[in-house]
Amino acid sequence: MSNNKNLASSILVIAGKYGVKTDGDYLEFNKNSPNIRLTENFHLHEFLTKNQKNSFTRINANIIAEVQTLRDAFGSPIGISSSYRSPEYNRSVNGATSSQHILGNALDTYPLHNDIAGWKKVVKENKKSGGIGYYKTFVHIDTGRTRFWNG
Repeated sequence: MSNNKNLASSILVIAGKYGVKTDGDYLEFNKNSPNIRLTENFHLHEFLTKNQKNSFTRINANIIAEVQTLRDAFGSPIGISSSYRSPEYNRSVNGATSSQHILGNALDTYPLHNDIAGWKKVVKENKKSGGIGYYKTFVHIDTGRTRFWNG
């Protein structure tokens, strides 16, 4: 995944070109931001928070690059069920108090064609750093410290 840094840089350039605010490695946007293509397979709005009260989203370009790289290895579409969570929203969904979602460094991902076993295998074989959490219907990935768990 050595190309992730280059891809993350490209994502930031594309976002800036379309007026999406960037702050270091992070994109900051909401549902009114243009739904631009960030990578070969992902558009900006796929990373919107699921918070219905406030659509502000802060997401790390490195996690976007990582999910694209993993999706390339998987060869099949991936959905995002959770991305950035404000601290209030994280509490409302019973998220971990130190969740990487609060920082914009995490995604909960699932295969659109229901091959969860195949998706878990690709993540296990290709993700060498950060967090990986395996759940029945999705896989959590983040750019935090390296750790693994079953939820």
